[in-house]
Amino acid sequence: MKPYHQIFPGAAGATMTLELHARSGGIPRGSYAFVECYCTSPGCDCRRVTFLVLDQKQRQKAMICLGFDGDGPFSGPYLDGSSYQVPYAPELLDFCVHTLNSRPEWVARMYQRYGEVRELIDGSPYQGRSFPLPGDLFYRAMPAPDLESVLNESVRHGCTPCCPPPPAATQGEPTGTMRLVDLYARAGVSAPVSILLTLQDELHRHLLADPLAVEELAALLASLGRAQEADHDRLSAALRILSLTLEFYEVETAGGRTGARQQMQRLQSALALRVYREKSGMELRFSVKDILVRARVKLIPELQAICRSGEGGKESPLEVAASGEEFLAGILRHFASAGVSCPFAGAQEILELFAANDPELRPGLTWELLTADAPFLREIAALLIFDPDPELSREAARMLVSVAAATLTPNTLRRLIMARNWFPEPARSIVDQTISNARRARVACAHLDPPGDESVYASCLDGTGGQVFHVIVPDHEAYAGCTFVLQQERGIVDCTVVRLETRRDREDFIRAARSQRCCLPSTGEYLDLRLGMAIAAGMERGRVPGHWLVRAAELLGRDHWKGCEPDPVGTLRQLGEEAAAECAPGDGPGAEVMALAESGGWHRYRALFGSWKVEGRAVESAMEAGGGGSGPAKGVTAVERLCDQVLEQLRPELSLRLVLETLWLKAAGREAPIPWQRMYHVAQAVADETIALKEIPLAVSIARQSLAAYRKRNHGRRGSDS
Repeated sequence: MKPYHQIFPGAAGATMTLELHARSGGIPRGSYAFVECYCTSPGCDCRRVTFLVLDQKQRQKAMICLGFDGDGPFSGPYLDGSSYQVPYAPELLDFCVHTLNSRPEWVARMYQRYGEVRELIDGSPYQGRSFPLPGDLFYRAMPAPDLESVLNESVRHGCTPCCPPPPAATQGEPTGTMRLVDLYARAGVSAPVSILLTLQDELHRHLLADPLAVEELAALLASLGRAQEADHDRLSAALRILSLTLEFYEVETAGGRTGARQQMQRLQSALALRVYREKSGMELRFSVKDILVRARVKLIPELQAICRSGEGGKESPLEVAASGEEFLAGILRHFASAGVSCPFAGAQEILELFAANDPELRPGLTWELLTADAPFLREIAALLIFDPDPELSREAARMLVSVAAATLTPNTLRRLIMARNWFPEPARSIVDQTISNARRARVACAHLDPPGDESVYASCLDGTGGQVFHVIVPDHEAYAGCTFVLQQERGIVDCTVVRLETRRDREDFIRAARSQRCCLPSTGEYLDLRLGMAIAAGMERGRVPGHWLVRAAELLGRDHWKGCEPDPVGTLRQLGEEAAAECAPGDGPGAEVMALAESGGWHRYRALFGSWKVEGRAVESAMEAGGGGSGPAKGVTAVERLCDQVLEQLRPELSLRLVLETLWLKAAGREAPIPWQRMYHVAQAVADETIALKEIPLAVSIARQSLAAYRKRNHGRRGSDS
């Protein structure tokens, strides 16, 4: 990063400054310049700027990083954790955020300067994609990315931590080990021998030139194994590279090359850490263990133990059963070696094993678990009724009601009672019969421990009604972090629970939650409302939430979650009574008119309303009927047409979403970017069907965004056709 005026010494344009004639908060009196610094690495398109904050004596006071695209862990603005920051640097950051939001011309000037720097460095006009319009992004001070995220990005993209990778759409070819993985993935296993030999020579040169390549390979394997959507071609290529690397160092060690033995040990230590101790995906652990066994190299003691006893590698109990050992004994040994002591983690392991093996084995093995002597295995098997697949859930429920009722554990009975309202029919009837059988058999119901103080964070609703919640709650001597991902029609699509052992773990969890755009503090009441609505949406589709929601309910002490249909009319009535009772500043007789007028500019809060545009066949039909709506006059007509023909059809959904957004703002308290009373007035207007949507500025703004998206997409199609 280099200051702009050092790159262009004669350039015009002043530097943004803060002039204080008296002390303000923690900032002493004086002048503070926010010097813009840009990356000068050839070929880099990081699309970011760094502000070097200097006082009048040219002494550094803060270093602030900002990404132009408004998403990702490096979007900012945030204080650079690797640079010197004065104690009042957060207040300088607040001034920077305020200026970015209030001075869109400053943002536009930085876009222009970034393009000038890239043209100078790369020797051609900047060809990157368009920047967001100045004023579209609503900036908020963000926490600095943790070191682990920076290093992961560095390894994944082959760049230095100080200059994060460009967005995927514009980044160049990967480098280092990642480049080799891509080359092997493209070549495949059936490539000509000449190509494979060329790739092998390239790998050998890379290993000899970069001593850190072995650690990069281990980190890359772990990253590919943990990916949400597995890239099987790349993972397979990385595993082939691992096999070739082990072979290379074995040959070099036998030939007496200096340092080869140390590099072999370095690679194995990195594998033990990244793949096994940090518990990567089970499939990856199996694959790496198989490679280590077949390589016949001298292993370090930790990997020897893994290959002999299954420690870390977690030998599949199905493989154990196939080899003649009793299945239940093998599964218990598997859990003991993996350190699994929680039935929810055990259920996750079993589901992964079932997914990776023959589906026909599942019913028989599930029955063996349900009828096992070990209560721990029976509790795990009972959790399989929470499989999101309706058919598999009913299959497990039918098995559970068929076992001897007295074998149900008290914990299983409590979980079934807590969650019976989550099941759609006919599964709920089967669960109720299981509960009745257990009560007749005098099975005691386990006590639900009272929860500790919880901290709830909630994101705003996106354009599809989706929302994410993050909750921290005490869990015995430590804490637990619960994450709920909701979608409007599918319900609870994901729920995870992680253990937070240290204060640093809790801070990282909160930092990751807050790094999402407009994720604000919330309340347990709002969480309960949204989860109830999500449970009802899932029941309509015949789905039951996963077993981790049961664990979250236990931690939060919730034994009352059940599906509930939204009541926007009643909620609006209650909100109106509260708004009238509170009489917030600015809520005079003209508050409704002021709120409606202000709502036309809420699209500037891109994190809140940037995704509320409408797309799809309905928009295309409305535009085609009006001839596409090109030109200024036709643009006004097109907006009205979208309001009348498209948004009016979506009015109930839009009304409900605004009611929920009002509740979200109300729960956020002081951190709400918009007073909830103003959002209430707009929600009330949208709910009033006597008011046309084209008379509501927020609806007009949404129609304009939808029209702009339609024109952009249509222009892209015409360009593609020509």
